Amino acid sequence: MLTADKMLARGQKSLDWAAGLVDEEQGFRGAGNIINGYYKSLVAFTTGGRMREARIMADFVDRVFLKDGDLNGRADDPTSNGFSNYRNAWAARGTHVLGRYDMSGALVDTVERNLHPEFGGLAAIPGLPEQQREYCWGSTGSGILGLMAAGRWEAAARGGDFLIGMIEEQPVTTGKLYLRRRADGTLITADTREGLALTYSIDIGTPGQIYWYLGIAMNSFANLYLATEDKKWIDAGYKVLEYFKNCADDIYEIISNGKVAWGLGAMYAATKDRQFAKLTQDVWAWHYNIQSEDGCWLRVGQFDSFEEQPLHITLDTTLERAFYMFELSRTLDV
Repeated sequence: MLTADKMLARGQKSLDWAAGLVDEEQGFRGAGNIINGYYKSLVAFTTGGRMREARIMADFVDRVFLKDGDLNGRADDPTSNGFSNYRNAWAARGTHVLGRYDMSGALVDTVERNLHPEFGGLAAIPGLPEQQREYCWGSTGSGILGLMAAGRWEAAARGGDFLIGMIEEQPVTTGKLYLRRRADGTLITADTREGLALTYSIDIGTPGQIYWYLGIAMNSFANLYLATEDKKWIDAGYKVLEYFKNCADDIYEIISNGKVAWGLGAMYAATKDRQFAKLTQDVWAWHYNIQSEDGCWLRVGQFDSFEEQPLHITLDTTLERAFYMFELSRTLDV
């Protein structure tokens, strides 16, 4: 069993590595001005108690990326499009827990402003004309957590209702689970996929899927339940658990399952149902075992070596998983 002490120590190993790259002028040395390498650093450093590094990262992100409540406007950043509000919400949470309310307020305003006025989903990209917007399961899950961190309970619940609507419209046990709506509310049933992170659907029961959407939904539902004690959120979390149970066995050993462990741990914290604790351990064990000696993670299946994997992706993958270990040390009774 992975104990809290083991997970905290491994998370700190990751932060030791990342802290060695921190520079007040350059942000992370060698990472360039690419937002993908930075937006999770704020909550990871803060949760891990690395306040100096968290402050430097916040100052750098504020100076280099943040404009009008959006991190994704640099024309020279190839990672800035596609999942913009997902990143804005992560950074809103990180800057809020750091106490950079000048940043978090602007970011969370952007997230709330981009919720659909009727069905509540979060637009993947801010600022597009309404007819071009796509409202995404993953962006909305991230938005819910960012909104909750800032105390925007009503807006967070609107996002939760969007996810429940997606589940109720698709009571599948196997086959395609679609993850995006158009502005008119219709499901997008295209099979678009980008690398090992972004997709428009999960084919439940088929190996090789991008599973993290299930985890962020469980995390959102668990936290909404803790905030409101409304049983509908826990009921929705159990429905996502059924999706998980019907997935192919590779869900236990694939790079896109980190958020799944995070979500299962959050569901355990909300319910004390021991099956969530066991499943969290089962899913996280693979991530724990493939962490490198210096504390990093390779996106196995996408890159063959750290030399091949761009630094901004190593930072993103590693800081995210360090944060999950800090979170799991809190949500599990271990």
